[in-house]
Amino acid sequence: MEQQKGTTENVLFQEERLGKIIALLEKEGRLVTKDLVDTLGATPVTLRKDLLLLEKRGLLKRTHGGAVKVKQLYPGLALNEKEKINLEEKMRIVRKAAAFISEGDTIILDAGSTTSLLAKEIKGFKRLVVITNALNIATELSNTSIEVIMVGGSLLKKAATLVGPLADEALRRVSADKLFMGVDGVDFRVGLTTPDINEAKTSRVMMEAAGEVFLLVDSSKFGRRSLGVISDVKHIDKLITTKRFTDEEFRSLLTDKVEVYMV
Repeated sequence: MEQQKGTTENVLFQEERLGKIIALLEKEGRLVTKDLVDTLGATPVTLRKDLLLLEKRGLLKRTHGGAVKVKQLYPGLALNEKEKINLEEKMRIVRKAAAFISEGDTIILDAGSTTSLLAKEIKGFKRLVVITNALNIATELSNTSIEVIMVGGSLLKKAATLVGPLADEALRRVSADKLFMGVDGVDFRVGLTTPDINEAKTSRVMMEAAGEVFLLVDSSKFGRRSLGVISDVKHIDKLITTKRFTDEEFRSLLTDKVEVYMV
């Protein structure tokens, strides 16, 4: 487990507090802000900001004086909207991910806002093969020395990605050293999820084609789930994230033999 130097104590403390809030919500089903003041020793202003942040992450719904659990599936956002969320966190993830890529590698870049940033980070490579189904990633790498293999299929306009049977068949005919993927939701019981079931299937085929699977997800992706299930968490080889895990969550990842890098 690694943690990037320079991470402030305030950020760490906030993530720990957010984790405690979610744990309390899971236990009680409903939270009252004035009770949280005593339980967590934080001010009402701080807690209101925490609840607003957790609501943006899709982990709860604020109510007058508190919050309640969210059970509905996460519908996802358009790529251009996702690119604006948690950009600083995503850049920390991308820099760490790029350190695992070497000249001569053949890699798969799944569609997504974090993998799009990774494509920009690796543009200086001279001997690299990138397989992707993401229109924006292929365009980003078109004027570089990187060899780009574009996977065809049905266009999922919201995500600017090609998915479906044609994409799946093409992916079954290639093999890669590493896959770098992002997802819309990570649930320790349900697994890795995305709103579109065809995109979920294509991502699953990508996992089968790669020798090593890297999951790149910021802290907002945990604790929520979408319609399409890609795989169990145990099928990840390396997880690069900004999430601060509880002891129980970390034990679960160790049991599944997932290497965790917290940045």
